[in-house]
Amino acid sequence: MAEMKTYEGMFLVDAGNPDFDAASAPIRTVLDRSAAEVLSLKPWDERRLAYEIKGRKRALYVLTYFKLDTSKMAELERDIELNEEIVRAMILRKDDLTDEVMNAETPATSAPAPSEEGEGGEGAATEGDAPAPVAAAAEAPADAPAEAPAEEAKPDAPAAE
Repeated sequence: MAEMKTYEGMFLVDAGNPDFDAASAPIRTVLDRSAAEVLSLKPWDERRLAYEIKGRKRALYVLTYFKLDTSKMAELERDIELNEEIVRAMILRKDDLTDEVMNAETPATSAPAPSEEGEGGEGAATEGDAPAPVAAAAEAPADAPAEAPAEEAKPDAPAAE
């Protein structure tokens, strides 16, 4: 018989459905069709996509762990591609999966307050992360260009004359 392997899958589905069971139904359907044994299926987070995919600007990320016969992986990947409700998917083999990793909290389960804020919470996190690198970048060039252009300007001036 073929060999069963453990996999980790990150699926992106339409974010418009507030009911997680209904939103994750397409994932369960393709996994059931391939006779996969679902070990864990949980929401990871809902986010704005970097670019529009299949006409969607937001998606619900669903993290799943499952066991599957290796000979059925191509069938699963084809079902995922043909399913219009699944926006995108990435599947990785996880040979060293532990219960601790599988049951770890996700951003959707660990911080209920930011997810309740919706786009404001997400925007705040994005804006909160951006100023730190910008400030650090602004400080470094402020010191460095003051010295560097002065040194560069002096050698260039005599060369031009």
